[in-house]
This record gives sequence, C-alpha cells and structure tokens, in this order.
Amino acid sequence: MTSKFPCKQCEYKATKNQNLLRHIKSTHEGVKFPCEQCDYKATQKSHLLTHIKSTHEGVKFPCDQCDYKATQKRNLL
Repeated sequence: MTSKFPCKQCEYKATKNQNLLRHIKSTHEGVKFPCEQCDYKATQKSHLLTHIKSTHEGVKFPCDQCDYKATQKRNLL
C-alpha cells in the first residue's frame, strides 16, 4: 500500500489519514497520555492501557511452548 498522507512538518508518510493525525498530535503537538503510577508516557491511549495492565497489574500472556510471557495476546502469534 502506498503512503498517501505526507506530514507537512517532517518526512513521515502515512497510509491512512487517521495515522497521520495521530503522528501530528504525538510528535509535533506533544500530545501524550501519561501513566499516573510511573513516568511512562504513551502516544496512544490504547498503548497506555496496555502498559498499565502489563506493568502495574501484572497481566501477561504466557506462551504454551516456552517461558515467554507477552504483554499482548497478539504478540504470541
């Protein structure tokens, strides 16, 4: 898929307008989602929620073939 949405402030190019808007907010406007329990700051709210669950609540997804534990279920695929 080609990048149809170039950033006017840097070399970033997005394949979706939504991704470009997220990039502009987090990179150029400094919009971050801070964790209330540590110094972590996420560029997306979903990333903050994953951080809280895995780091502060201990939610992990264990591999059934080894000792690896993922922070997201999709990382086991």
